[in-house]
Amino acid sequence: MEEVHRFGRFEIDLARFEIRSDGERVPVEPQVFDVLALLVAHRDRVVTKEELLDGVWGDRFVSESALTSRIKAARRAVGDTGRAQAVIRTVHGRGYQFVAPLRPDPAGPPPAAMTEAAVAAVSVIPRTHYARSDGRSIAYQVVGDGPEDLLFIPGFVSNIELHWEHPEFVRFFSRLGRVGRLITFNKRGTGLSERVPTDQLPTLEQRIDDVRAVLDAVGSTRANLFGISEGSAMAILFAALHPERVARLALFGAYGWNPRLSTVNATMVEDTREAWGTGAVFEFLAPSTKGDKSTRRFFSRLERHSATPDVAAGLVERSNEIGVSEVLSSVQAPTVVIHRRDDGIVPVGHGRKLAEAIPGARFVEQPGGDHLVFIGSDPVVDEVVRSFGGPVGIEAAERILTTVLFVDLVASTETVSHLGDEKWRAMLERFHRRAATSVADHRGRVVKTLGDGLLAHFDGPARAVRAAQAVRTATAPLGLEMRAGVHTAEVELVGEDLAGIGVHICARVADAAAAGEVWVTQTVRDLVVGSGLTFDGRGIHQLKGVPETWPLYAAT
Repeated sequence: MEEVHRFGRFEIDLARFEIRSDGERVPVEPQVFDVLALLVAHRDRVVTKEELLDGVWGDRFVSESALTSRIKAARRAVGDTGRAQAVIRTVHGRGYQFVAPLRPDPAGPPPAAMTEAAVAAVSVIPRTHYARSDGRSIAYQVVGDGPEDLLFIPGFVSNIELHWEHPEFVRFFSRLGRVGRLITFNKRGTGLSERVPTDQLPTLEQRIDDVRAVLDAVGSTRANLFGISEGSAMAILFAALHPERVARLALFGAYGWNPRLSTVNATMVEDTREAWGTGAVFEFLAPSTKGDKSTRRFFSRLERHSATPDVAAGLVERSNEIGVSEVLSSVQAPTVVIHRRDDGIVPVGHGRKLAEAIPGARFVEQPGGDHLVFIGSDPVVDEVVRSFGGPVGIEAAERILTTVLFVDLVASTETVSHLGDEKWRAMLERFHRRAATSVADHRGRVVKTLGDGLLAHFDGPARAVRAAQAVRTATAPLGLEMRAGVHTAEVELVGEDLAGIGVHICARVADAAAAGEVWVTQTVRDLVVGSGLTFDGRGIHQLKGVPETWPLYAAT
C-alpha cells in the first residue's frame, strides 16, 4: 500500500496523517482525513455510505448528515466542490468514489517497512462490545488476533472509540497490536462504560472485578498486562491477586505509593473540575503538544466524551489516594517499569522505587516529559513489545495474595458452661452455617472452622470487611458475640489450607479486637479507599509473635 497519494497540487500522506497543498499542510479534522483515506484506498470502486459510516464511526450511531458534512469538508480541503466533483464523485443512492487521477511518486515506491503507518491510517474502528461486571456494563474492544493476549489498562479516563480519531493514538494501538490480540476497555464510570454518580465512583477492588469480567468475556485465561499511570495500580493488584492469569507485566508512568507528595498534584482536583472539556487537562499531561491546535481540539472532545467534570475531578482525587506498596512483593510476573525522565506528574523516582520493590522487575528510563503515553509512544511500545516477546512458562502459584478473615467467638468458655455441651454444639453448628453463608455471599471461601471461630479468605479486602460485618449481624440473634480481624497479605497455599506470617498476623489482629468489632490493618484500610467503608483508629499495637508495631482500625 502506498504511503503518499498525489493528485493535482495535493498530497494525502497516510504515514503523517496529513493533506498537503503545494507542500503546505491543510488542516482537517481527523474524521475528514479518515473519509479521504478510505476513499483513496478503495478508489477502484464506489465506497458505500454504510462502509464509510462503519469505517469512520464504528458502532456509534450517527446520522447520514454527519457523513455528508465530512464529505463537504473533504472536498473543500482538496479544492473540490459538490458541483465539480473532480476528486470525490457522488454516486446517488450508493455512495462515493475517489476519481482524481493519481500522479506517480518521483522518488519511486516507498519501502515495504513503511506500510504499517498506512494500514493504521485507514484502520476501521473496532467493534465495541460490553461485558457485565457486578450488574454494570463495561465497554471493551478487541483488535487483531495472535497466540497471546495483551490487555491495555488506561489511566484515569478514556474513550475507546475516540482513541481511533487521533493519529498518535492510532499509531500507539496499531503498533501495540503486534504483540497479539489487543484488548482495550473503558473503566467503570468513564467513556462508553456505564456511568456512575460521583458518590459511587468505583473502588480499586471493583475495577479489578471489571478487568476480570473483560478477560472472561473475550475468553482470555492468561494475558500480558500493560498499565499506564493510575491504571498501573490496577495492573499490579490484578497480577498479585491472580498470578495464574498474568504472563507478563508492563507499567508506564506508574506509582505504587500515594503520589500526593508531588506539589503538582496539590491543586489538580479543582483545576481538573474547572478546566475539564477544554482540552487543558490532557494538554497538561502532554506538555509537548502545547500549541498544537488540532490536538487541543481532540483533547477537548476526549475529555467531554470520557467523563463529566465532577467525575473527572473525583477520579483524580481517588487516584491520588491509591497505594499498592504492600502488595508489590507478591507480583510474580516478569515486569518492566518504563518512565520518562522529566515526567512532571509522577516524578521518575516513583517508577524507580516501584521497580526496586517488585521482585526481578527491570527499570527503563526514557527521555521526555509527557505523562500521557500516546504522544511520541514509539520508544515505549518498542520496549513493551521487546519485553513481551519471550516465552513464559505457566507455573502453579504456591504463594498467593489474598485478604484473610479471622472470626472468633467471645467468651465461648463461659457460654459452654452456661448452655452445656449438647446445646453448645448445636449453637456452634448454627453459627458456622450462618457464617459460611455470609462468607459465600461476599465471594469468599471458608478455609476451615476452628472450634469457636473460622478462617476465610477473599479476593478483595472490601468484601472481606463486609463479610465480617455480615457474620456479626447474622450471629447476633443467636445471642453470640464475635470479634474479627482482616488483613491482606501474601500467604502460602498448602492444599486447601492457608499458612504463613500473613495468616498469623490476621489471627493476632482478631485477638486484639474488642468484642463486637471488626479490626483491620492499615494495608486493608489503604486498599479500600473509596469503597464507602469507614474506620476509627484503635491505636498502635504490638502483636504477639509479630515484629514491629501495627496501627489497627475498627470498621464502623
